[in-house]
Amino acid sequence: MVKKWGRGFMINTERVPRGRSAGSLTWAGLGTIYFWIDPAKRIAGVILAQLVPFADQKVLNLYACFENAVYASLA
Repeated sequence: MVKKWGRGFMINTERVPRGRSAGSLTWAGLGTIYFWIDPAKRIAGVILAQLVPFADQKVLNLYACFENAVYASLA
């Protein structure tokens, strides 16, 4: 998927299957902090793990499961 950059966010340009709307915003921080904002669906989510090194695979899996569960609950 093509992604763009805004002021402080990465912007999804297309709808994500089973998830974020086109135009949703996301970011990640060094301490294994992830969040997204979906203005079209009026929801947001955040995972604050506070782990180093960044991009811990278990946290990435948790983040994906969490996001999928949030969107599944909207259906």
